[in-house]
Amino acid sequence: MKLSVKLALIHALASALLLWLGYYWLGLGEGRAAALLWSALVAVALVSLGSWCYGAAFLYFDAPVLAAWRTALRHLLPLAVAAVFLAILYFALDGFAASRNSWAATTASWFTLKLRKPVRPAAVLRVIEIVLWLVRWMVLPVLWLPMVAGIASLGWRGFRAVGSRWRKPLYWVEAPVLLLMAAWLPLKLLAWVPEMAGFGLQMASFAARAAAAYLLFVAGWLAIAFVTSGGKPRLTQPKTAVSP
Repeated sequence: MKLSVKLALIHALASALLLWLGYYWLGLGEGRAAALLWSALVAVALVSLGSWCYGAAFLYFDAPVLAAWRTALRHLLPLAVAAVFLAILYFALDGFAASRNSWAATTASWFTLKLRKPVRPAAVLRVIEIVLWLVRWMVLPVLWLPMVAGIASLGWRGFRAVGSRWRKPLYWVEAPVLLLMAAWLPLKLLAWVPEMAGFGLQMASFAARAAAAYLLFVAGWLAIAFVTSGGKPRLTQPKTAVSP
């Protein structure tokens, strides 16, 4: 079996397990102390397995598959810390985005006062939305993707790799395009509901869209891992080497 097919199958199966675990966790009750404790343990397992799986993806192209998984497992704690930090960062960004209407109105009023010319809140809102989109899909990924690759390979020292590829112009295109392919496009595909006559056709459409979205996600993430660190450690972490 070719290496690329083997990697895709392994990652697809691991991602399917994580998806199932995520849905299981969302369905857990929290009415009792025991149920709350079990929910917390499942959440920890979900973060740990997710960090291990997606951290190992950054090492697939520099080492044998089993060595990549072993190295990522040894660096599981810093990978999990990075995952939690990024989740908090994006959650805070989403919180700011939720209040963008009030920010737009306040900013428009300030510019109107200073420029003594009317500035429409809608125009300011559009600028804020563009900036948020660029920060979410371009600026932050260019900073944190090399960091995660470095952590997967080096552990805690990998945090120093944050933003190590910002001077590579091509990476400013590769990272957001592949991230959109792995995250934004699958969600859009699932949300798209074409007009279908009958329940059978609707279910067939959903199954086809879900399968396509899942394959896009797996292919997109592996491509991100490849252009970030796979086979090119000198570009991302100059002194890295996967531990045997």
